[in-house]
Amino acid sequence: EWSLTVLFAALMAAPLLSEWLPILPHLPDTEKRKLADRPELRMHSLQEYPARYTAYFADHFGFRKPLFRWNSFLFSKLLHSSPVPDNMVFGKDGFMFLMREGVTDQYRGLPVFSEEELERIGERLERRRQRLAEQGISYYLMIAPMKATMYRDKMPERFRQVAGWSGIDQLREHLEAHTHVPFIDLREPLQEARTVRDTYYATDIHWNPWGAFAGYRTLMTRIADDRPAVGVPCEAHDYVVRPDTNEHGDLAMVIALNDVYPRVTPMMEPVQPLRARRLAQEDLPGSGFFKDGPVFMSGPDQEAPRLLMFRDSFAVYLIPFLSEHFSRSVYVWTPIYNQDIVDHERPDIVVHELLEVFLRDLVEDRLHEPDE
Repeated sequence: EWSLTVLFAALMAAPLLSEWLPILPHLPDTEKRKLADRPELRMHSLQEYPARYTAYFADHFGFRKPLFRWNSFLFSKLLHSSPVPDNMVFGKDGFMFLMREGVTDQYRGLPVFSEEELERIGERLERRRQRLAEQGISYYLMIAPMKATMYRDKMPERFRQVAGWSGIDQLREHLEAHTHVPFIDLREPLQEARTVRDTYYATDIHWNPWGAFAGYRTLMTRIADDRPAVGVPCEAHDYVVRPDTNEHGDLAMVIALNDVYPRVTPMMEPVQPLRARRLAQEDLPGSGFFKDGPVFMSGPDQEAPRLLMFRDSFAVYLIPFLSEHFSRSVYVWTPIYNQDIVDHERPDIVVHELLEVFLRDLVEDRLHEPDE
Protein backbone atom coordinates (compact mmCIF):
# COMPACT_ATOMS: atom_id res chain seq x y z
CA GLU A 1 0.00 0.00 0.00
CA TRP A 2 2.77 2.41 0.94
CA SER A 3 4.58 1.87 -2.39
CA LEU A 4 1.39 2.40 -4.38
CA THR A 5 0.73 5.62 -2.46
CA VAL A 6 4.22 6.92 -3.24
CA LEU A 7 3.90 5.94 -6.90
CA PHE A 8 0.52 7.66 -7.18
CA ALA A 9 1.84 10.81 -5.51
CA ALA A 10 4.87 10.85 -7.83
CA LEU A 11 2.68 10.52 -10.90
CA MET A 12 0.42 13.33 -9.72
CA ALA A 13 3.40 15.58 -8.95
CA ALA A 14 5.35 14.86 -12.15
CA PRO A 15 3.55 17.42 -14.35
CA LEU A 16 4.21 20.17 -11.79
CA LEU A 17 7.81 19.10 -11.11
CA SER A 18 8.54 19.16 -14.81
CA GLU A 19 8.01 22.93 -14.72
CA TRP A 20 11.29 23.25 -12.79
CA LEU A 21 13.23 20.00 -13.32
CA PRO A 22 14.73 18.77 -16.65
CA ILE A 23 12.89 15.44 -16.60
CA LEU A 24 10.81 15.74 -19.76
CA PRO A 25 11.77 13.77 -22.89
CA HIS A 26 12.23 15.89 -26.00
CA LEU A 27 9.42 15.34 -28.49
CA PRO A 28 8.81 17.45 -31.60
CA ASP A 29 5.78 19.69 -31.96
CA THR A 30 3.40 18.02 -34.41
CA GLU A 31 0.09 19.73 -33.62
CA LYS A 32 -1.33 21.64 -36.58
CA ARG A 33 -2.30 24.66 -34.49
CA LYS A 34 -0.66 27.42 -32.46
CA LEU A 35 -0.41 26.55 -28.78
CA ALA A 36 -1.49 29.15 -26.23
CA ASP A 37 1.22 31.57 -25.10
CA ARG A 38 2.03 32.15 -21.43
CA PRO A 39 0.05 35.28 -20.44
CA GLU A 40 1.67 38.21 -18.69
CA LEU A 41 0.26 39.30 -15.35
CA ARG A 42 -0.88 42.91 -15.80
CA MET A 43 -3.22 45.06 -13.74
CA HIS A 44 -5.46 46.02 -16.66
CA SER A 45 -6.12 42.36 -17.58
CA LEU A 46 -6.37 40.67 -14.19
CA GLN A 47 -9.87 39.38 -14.88
CA GLU A 48 -8.73 37.64 -18.07
CA TYR A 49 -5.58 36.15 -16.54
CA PRO A 50 -7.07 32.99 -14.92
CA ALA A 51 -8.77 31.86 -18.13
CA ARG A 52 -5.73 32.66 -20.28
CA TYR A 53 -3.37 30.86 -17.89
CA THR A 54 -5.69 27.85 -17.80
CA ALA A 55 -5.55 27.69 -21.61
CA TYR A 56 -1.76 28.02 -21.49
CA PHE A 57 -1.39 25.29 -18.86
CA ALA A 58 -3.68 22.94 -20.80
CA ASP A 59 -1.34 23.26 -23.78
CA HIS A 60 1.95 23.07 -21.87
CA PHE A 61 1.55 21.03 -18.67
CA GLY A 62 4.33 18.59 -17.91
CA PHE A 63 4.38 15.32 -19.84
CA ARG A 64 1.55 16.54 -22.06
CA LYS A 65 3.29 15.41 -25.26
CA PRO A 66 4.19 11.88 -24.13
CA LEU A 67 0.77 11.43 -22.51
CA PHE A 68 -0.96 12.53 -25.70
CA ARG A 69 1.29 10.24 -27.73
CA TRP A 70 0.62 7.24 -25.47
CA ASN A 71 -3.11 7.96 -25.64
CA SER A 72 -2.91 8.12 -29.45
CA PHE A 73 -1.04 4.82 -29.57
CA LEU A 74 -3.63 3.16 -27.32
CA PHE A 75 -6.56 4.41 -29.41
CA SER A 76 -5.03 3.65 -32.81
CA LYS A 77 -3.35 0.32 -32.15
CA LEU A 78 -5.62 -1.29 -29.57
CA LEU A 79 -9.00 0.36 -30.12
CA HIS A 80 -8.53 0.99 -33.86
CA SER A 81 -10.02 4.46 -33.59
CA SER A 82 -8.91 8.08 -33.54
CA PRO A 83 -8.08 9.88 -30.28
CA VAL A 84 -9.20 13.14 -31.94
CA PRO A 85 -12.23 12.17 -34.09
CA ASP A 86 -13.10 15.84 -34.68
CA ASN A 87 -9.78 16.27 -36.54
CA MET A 88 -9.06 12.95 -38.23
CA VAL A 89 -10.45 9.43 -38.54
CA PHE A 90 -9.03 6.09 -39.56
CA GLY A 91 -10.33 4.37 -42.66
CA LYS A 92 -9.37 1.01 -44.11
CA ASP A 93 -5.86 -0.32 -44.78
CA GLY A 94 -4.12 2.41 -42.79
CA PHE A 95 -5.75 5.34 -44.60
CA MET A 96 -6.48 8.46 -42.56
CA PHE A 97 -9.04 11.12 -43.43
CA LEU A 98 -9.49 14.75 -42.47
CA MET A 99 -12.41 15.78 -40.28
CA ARG A 100 -13.65 19.37 -40.14
CA GLU A 101 -16.93 21.24 -40.03
CA GLY A 102 -19.11 20.38 -43.01
CA VAL A 103 -16.84 17.71 -44.44
CA THR A 104 -19.06 14.80 -43.38
CA ASP A 105 -21.77 15.85 -45.84
CA GLN A 106 -19.15 16.05 -48.59
CA TYR A 107 -17.88 12.57 -47.72
CA ARG A 108 -21.42 11.23 -48.10
CA GLY A 109 -21.85 12.86 -51.50
CA LEU A 110 -24.43 15.42 -50.44
CA PRO A 111 -24.92 18.70 -52.38
CA VAL A 112 -22.77 21.65 -51.31
CA PHE A 113 -24.53 24.58 -53.02
CA SER A 114 -28.06 25.89 -53.27
CA GLU A 115 -29.39 26.83 -56.71
CA GLU A 116 -29.13 30.51 -55.82
CA GLU A 117 -25.48 30.07 -54.84
CA LEU A 118 -24.70 28.22 -58.07
CA GLU A 119 -26.25 31.04 -60.08
CA ARG A 120 -24.26 33.63 -58.17
CA ILE A 121 -21.00 31.72 -58.63
CA GLY A 122 -21.66 31.07 -62.30
CA GLU A 123 -22.50 34.69 -63.08
CA ARG A 124 -19.40 35.97 -61.28
CA LEU A 125 -17.03 33.47 -62.89
CA GLU A 126 -18.46 34.13 -66.35
CA ARG A 127 -18.06 37.89 -65.91
CA ARG A 128 -14.50 37.24 -64.77
CA ARG A 129 -13.77 35.04 -67.78
CA GLN A 130 -15.21 37.61 -70.18
CA ARG A 131 -13.32 40.50 -68.62
CA LEU A 132 -10.04 38.58 -68.76
CA ALA A 133 -10.73 37.45 -72.33
CA GLU A 134 -11.10 41.09 -73.36
CA GLN A 135 -7.52 41.55 -72.12
CA GLY A 136 -6.30 38.47 -73.99
CA ILE A 137 -6.10 36.39 -70.81
CA SER A 138 -7.37 32.80 -70.59
CA TYR A 139 -9.07 31.74 -67.34
CA TYR A 140 -9.36 28.18 -65.97
CA LEU A 141 -10.99 26.80 -62.83
CA MET A 142 -9.47 23.58 -61.48
CA ILE A 143 -10.82 21.65 -58.48
CA ALA A 144 -8.47 19.19 -56.76
CA PRO A 145 -10.59 16.31 -55.42
CA MET A 146 -10.22 15.50 -51.75
CA LYS A 147 -8.82 12.09 -50.87
CA ALA A 148 -12.23 10.73 -49.85
CA THR A 149 -13.56 11.36 -53.36
CA MET A 150 -10.81 9.28 -54.96
CA TYR A 151 -10.59 6.63 -52.21
CA ARG A 152 -14.18 5.93 -51.24
CA ASP A 153 -13.22 2.28 -50.91
CA LYS A 154 -10.94 3.23 -47.99
CA MET A 155 -13.51 5.33 -46.11
CA PRO A 156 -15.09 4.17 -42.82
CA GLU A 157 -18.44 2.48 -43.33
CA ARG A 158 -20.34 5.25 -41.53
CA PHE A 159 -19.44 7.62 -44.36
CA ARG A 160 -21.04 5.45 -47.01
CA GLN A 161 -22.17 7.61 -49.92
CA VAL A 162 -25.90 8.31 -49.73
CA ALA A 163 -26.15 10.64 -52.73
CA GLY A 164 -24.36 10.57 -56.04
CA TRP A 165 -24.32 14.30 -56.68
CA SER A 166 -21.34 15.99 -55.06
CA GLY A 167 -20.34 19.64 -54.97
CA ILE A 168 -17.99 19.07 -57.90
CA ASP A 169 -20.86 17.55 -59.89
CA GLN A 170 -23.11 20.50 -59.04
CA LEU A 171 -20.50 23.06 -60.04
CA ARG A 172 -19.44 21.32 -63.22
CA GLU A 173 -23.00 20.83 -64.47
CA HIS A 174 -23.96 24.44 -63.78
CA LEU A 175 -20.84 25.98 -65.33
CA GLU A 176 -21.05 23.81 -68.43
CA ALA A 177 -24.75 24.59 -68.90
CA HIS A 178 -24.72 28.33 -68.19
CA THR A 179 -21.17 29.64 -68.76
CA HIS A 180 -18.11 29.26 -70.94
CA VAL A 181 -15.74 28.91 -67.96
CA PRO A 182 -13.24 26.08 -68.62
CA PHE A 183 -13.70 23.62 -65.74
CA ILE A 184 -10.81 21.20 -65.15
CA ASP A 185 -12.25 18.01 -63.62
CA LEU A 186 -9.41 15.82 -62.34
CA ARG A 187 -11.40 12.86 -61.02
CA GLU A 188 -11.18 10.57 -64.04
CA PRO A 189 -7.44 11.18 -64.70
CA LEU A 190 -6.66 10.58 -61.03
CA GLN A 191 -8.68 7.37 -61.02
CA GLU A 192 -6.76 6.17 -64.06
CA ALA A 193 -3.42 7.13 -62.49
CA ARG A 194 -4.33 5.15 -59.37
CA THR A 195 -4.26 1.94 -61.42
CA VAL A 196 -0.48 2.45 -61.64
CA ARG A 197 0.22 3.57 -58.05
CA ASP A 198 -1.47 5.47 -55.24
CA THR A 199 -2.22 9.10 -56.07
CA TYR A 200 -2.85 10.25 -52.48
CA TYR A 201 -0.99 9.65 -49.24
CA ALA A 202 -2.46 7.27 -46.68
CA THR A 203 -1.33 9.43 -43.73
CA ASP A 204 -1.71 12.90 -45.24
CA ILE A 205 -4.49 15.11 -46.59
CA HIS A 206 -2.76 15.73 -49.91
CA TRP A 207 -2.18 14.01 -53.18
CA ASN A 208 1.38 12.81 -53.72
CA PRO A 209 3.70 13.79 -56.61
CA TRP A 210 2.23 11.04 -58.81
CA GLY A 211 -1.29 12.36 -58.25
CA ALA A 212 -0.10 15.92 -58.86
CA PHE A 213 1.52 14.76 -62.11
CA ALA A 214 -1.85 13.46 -63.32
CA GLY A 215 -3.39 16.82 -62.41
CA TYR A 216 -0.61 18.70 -64.20
CA ARG A 217 -1.04 16.69 -67.40
CA THR A 218 -4.80 17.25 -67.41
CA LEU A 219 -4.47 21.00 -66.88
CA MET A 220 -1.65 21.47 -69.38
CA THR A 221 -3.41 19.40 -72.05
CA ARG A 222 -6.38 21.77 -71.82
CA ILE A 223 -4.22 24.91 -71.79
CA ALA A 224 -2.18 23.63 -74.77
CA ASP A 225 -5.40 23.21 -76.77
CA ASP A 226 -5.98 26.96 -76.38
CA ARG A 227 -2.35 28.09 -76.25
CA PRO A 228 -0.08 25.76 -78.27
CA ALA A 229 2.91 27.96 -77.40
CA VAL A 230 3.05 26.39 -73.92
CA GLY A 231 4.15 23.09 -75.45
CA VAL A 232 2.95 19.59 -74.73
CA PRO A 233 2.90 18.18 -71.18
CA CYS A 234 5.61 15.79 -70.07
CA GLU A 235 5.05 12.03 -70.12
CA ALA A 236 5.54 9.57 -67.27
CA HIS A 237 8.67 8.19 -68.95
CA ASP A 238 10.29 11.63 -68.54
CA TYR A 239 10.54 10.86 -64.81
CA VAL A 240 11.94 8.12 -62.60
CA VAL A 241 9.80 7.33 -59.56
CA ARG A 242 11.71 6.58 -56.35
CA PRO A 243 9.92 5.93 -53.03
CA ASP A 244 10.96 8.03 -50.04
CA THR A 245 9.76 7.02 -46.57
CA ASN A 246 9.44 9.99 -44.22
CA GLU A 247 7.56 11.30 -41.18
CA HIS A 248 5.81 14.24 -42.85
CA GLY A 249 2.24 12.92 -42.99
CA ASP A 250 0.12 15.78 -41.65
CA LEU A 251 -2.75 13.56 -40.49
CA ALA A 252 -0.35 11.29 -38.63
CA MET A 253 1.16 14.42 -37.06
CA VAL A 254 -2.26 15.35 -35.70
CA ILE A 255 -2.04 12.33 -33.37
CA ALA A 256 1.75 12.67 -32.84
CA LEU A 257 2.41 9.26 -34.42
CA ASN A 258 4.03 10.31 -37.68
CA ASP A 259 6.95 7.99 -36.91
CA VAL A 260 4.60 5.06 -36.23
CA TYR A 261 2.59 5.76 -39.39
CA PRO A 262 5.20 7.00 -41.90
CA ARG A 263 4.46 8.63 -45.23
CA VAL A 264 5.77 7.10 -48.46
CA THR A 265 6.41 9.70 -51.16
CA PRO A 266 6.81 8.58 -54.79
CA MET A 267 9.48 11.12 -55.69
CA MET A 268 9.30 12.19 -59.35
CA GLU A 269 12.91 12.62 -60.45
CA PRO A 270 13.25 14.09 -63.97
CA VAL A 271 15.39 12.18 -66.44
CA GLN A 272 16.59 15.56 -67.78
CA PRO A 273 17.23 18.39 -65.29
CA LEU A 274 14.41 20.89 -64.86
CA ARG A 275 15.30 24.30 -66.28
CA ALA A 276 12.86 26.63 -64.53
CA ARG A 277 14.39 28.60 -61.68
CA ARG A 278 12.88 30.23 -58.62
CA LEU A 279 13.08 34.01 -58.47
CA ALA A 280 13.45 36.29 -55.46
CA GLN A 281 10.36 37.36 -53.55
CA GLU A 282 8.44 40.36 -54.86
CA ASP A 283 5.65 42.47 -53.39
CA LEU A 284 2.12 41.82 -54.60
CA PRO A 285 -1.17 43.58 -53.79
CA GLY A 286 -3.40 42.01 -51.14
CA SER A 287 -0.61 40.18 -49.32
CA GLY A 288 -2.63 40.24 -46.10
CA PHE A 289 -4.85 37.54 -47.61
CA PHE A 290 -1.96 35.19 -48.48
CA LYS A 291 -1.56 31.92 -46.57
CA ASP A 292 2.14 31.91 -47.44
CA GLY A 293 4.54 33.91 -49.58
CA PRO A 294 4.01 33.79 -53.35
CA VAL A 295 6.32 31.65 -55.49
CA PHE A 296 7.90 33.34 -58.51
CA MET A 297 9.43 31.15 -61.24
CA SER A 298 11.31 31.90 -64.45
CA GLY A 299 10.99 29.31 -67.22
CA PRO A 300 13.47 28.24 -69.89
CA ASP A 301 11.63 29.91 -72.80
CA GLN A 302 11.30 33.65 -72.24
CA GLU A 303 8.98 33.91 -75.25
CA ALA A 304 6.44 31.51 -73.72
CA PRO A 305 3.17 32.73 -72.15
CA ARG A 306 2.98 33.97 -68.55
CA LEU A 307 1.02 32.16 -65.83
CA LEU A 308 -0.70 33.41 -62.67
CA MET A 309 -2.21 30.80 -60.34
CA PHE A 310 -4.41 31.41 -57.31
CA ARG A 311 -3.88 28.22 -55.38
CA ASP A 312 -3.77 26.26 -52.13
CA SER A 313 -1.42 23.61 -50.71
CA PHE A 314 -2.32 21.11 -53.44
CA ALA A 315 -0.35 23.21 -55.93
CA VAL A 316 2.97 22.65 -54.12
CA TYR A 317 3.73 19.57 -56.21
CA LEU A 318 2.34 21.20 -59.37
CA ILE A 319 4.80 24.10 -59.37
CA PRO A 320 7.90 22.23 -60.67
CA PHE A 321 5.90 20.62 -63.49
CA LEU A 322 4.02 23.73 -64.60
CA SER A 323 6.90 26.19 -64.43
CA GLU A 324 8.73 24.50 -67.32
CA HIS A 325 6.03 25.71 -69.73
CA PHE A 326 5.94 29.44 -68.98
CA SER A 327 8.32 32.37 -69.29
CA ARG A 328 7.16 33.57 -65.88
CA SER A 329 4.83 31.86 -63.45
CA VAL A 330 3.52 33.25 -60.17
CA TYR A 331 1.74 31.09 -57.59
CA VAL A 332 -0.29 32.96 -54.97
CA TRP A 333 -1.55 30.96 -51.98
CA THR A 334 -4.95 32.51 -51.36
CA PRO A 335 -8.57 31.40 -51.85
CA ILE A 336 -9.46 34.91 -52.99
CA TYR A 337 -9.28 36.02 -56.60
CA ASN A 338 -7.59 39.43 -56.67
CA GLN A 339 -7.92 41.53 -59.81
CA ASP A 340 -5.18 43.85 -58.55
CA ILE A 341 -2.67 40.99 -58.79
CA VAL A 342 -3.83 40.23 -62.33
CA ASP A 343 -3.36 43.89 -63.28
CA HIS A 344 0.08 43.87 -61.65
CA GLU A 345 1.31 40.66 -63.30
CA ARG A 346 -0.40 40.97 -66.71
CA PRO A 347 -0.38 37.19 -67.31
CA ASP A 348 -1.56 35.37 -70.41
CA ILE A 349 -3.19 32.61 -68.36
CA VAL A 350 -4.93 32.66 -64.98
CA VAL A 351 -5.62 29.37 -63.19
CA HIS A 352 -7.75 29.26 -60.04
CA GLU A 353 -7.03 25.99 -58.22
CA LEU A 354 -8.67 24.94 -54.98
CA LEU A 355 -9.30 21.78 -53.02
CA GLU A 356 -12.78 20.26 -53.06
CA VAL A 357 -13.05 20.71 -49.28
CA PHE A 358 -12.98 24.48 -49.85
CA LEU A 359 -15.59 24.59 -52.62
CA ARG A 360 -17.80 26.93 -50.64
CA ASP A 361 -15.08 29.57 -50.79
CA LEU A 362 -16.35 30.17 -54.33
CA VAL A 363 -19.56 31.66 -52.94
CA GLU A 364 -17.51 34.78 -52.17
CA ASP A 365 -14.00 34.52 -53.59
CA ARG A 366 -13.04 37.95 -54.82
CA LEU A 367 -11.17 41.08 -53.81
CA HIS A 368 -11.28 44.35 -55.76
CA GLU A 369 -13.25 42.81 -58.60
CA PRO A 370 -16.00 44.88 -60.24
CA ASP A 371 -19.54 43.47 -60.23
CA GLU A 372 -20.23 44.44 -63.82
